[in-house]
Amino acid sequence: MNNLQRLIEHLLLKTGASRAVLQVARPSGTFAIEAEAVQHGQQQFRHSANGAGDPEARIVEAILRSKDLLVENSIPQATPPASTRAGFGITARMIAPLLHAGTLAGLMSLHHSAELRWSERDEETMRESQAQILAALVHLGSLDLAARSDLRSAAVQAILDRVRIALDVQRCTFRQPVQANYAFPVTFESRADGVMSLLGDFTIVQTGQPVIVKLLAERKQVIQEDCRVASTDPLFHKMLAHYGGMCAQMVTPFIVDDQLKGVLSVHELRNVREWTDAEKALAAEAAALIGAIFEVP
Repeated sequence: MNNLQRLIEHLLLKTGASRAVLQVARPSGTFAIEAEAVQHGQQQFRHSANGAGDPEARIVEAILRSKDLLVENSIPQATPPASTRAGFGITARMIAPLLHAGTLAGLMSLHHSAELRWSERDEETMRESQAQILAALVHLGSLDLAARSDLRSAAVQAILDRVRIALDVQRCTFRQPVQANYAFPVTFESRADGVMSLLGDFTIVQTGQPVIVKLLAERKQVIQEDCRVASTDPLFHKMLAHYGGMCAQMVTPFIVDDQLKGVLSVHELRNVREWTDAEKALAAEAAALIGAIFEVP
């Protein structure tokens, strides 16, 4: 997972917002979503087909005039364009410009889905993240959306893609302990067409989830062939629904010196499934390979 995604996730969790978005300016004058994170059951703009994340012209104009934070504590739901609010539940937002060499290189946005007023601490956190993200963009050379090469990320993605296709499942994810305020977010994923992304989605809190509890207690692969009867915990069934009606899964830990360093999950969303020994072994091998990638200095 790139550093920009991690910074946006940290901003979301620290402020308690419902959505955090980083958009980078294109030469055409449009904005591309570079990183996004959500919680409170919100959808991600970057997975929407209707361009819901595009900033309004008035917002860009106001930002260019002020060159400072734009803070909106109340957004009427009927205010056009409706695509930015209908179905996305935005009631308040805060937008920060990313200015580089006098040019608007991008925008950072925080959205909330509940009635509130942004606090001074929220604004301070936004300014801190604004400086960090602009520095990261400059460092990565992302201001012109130049291609970046990350061999480790490419290797992890290739492994997850291969596992998903080989097992004929709908989603494979790898989680790592990269956020202080959230246990093991998804840092890489491979998913079939039309399957909801879990990258940047923080609606389901992992702490206390039966699978994680079992994983930490037994330190071995957790196999569920029928998720519907695997646990009676309401939080577990909330997770199943949010993850797309998950029917069966394999969850494999990567452990180093008794420390849980990563978790590989294989999700079957269509039917209950009896996992074979060969399929369990493939998931275990993939978890070991991906974990080893990050253990090498």
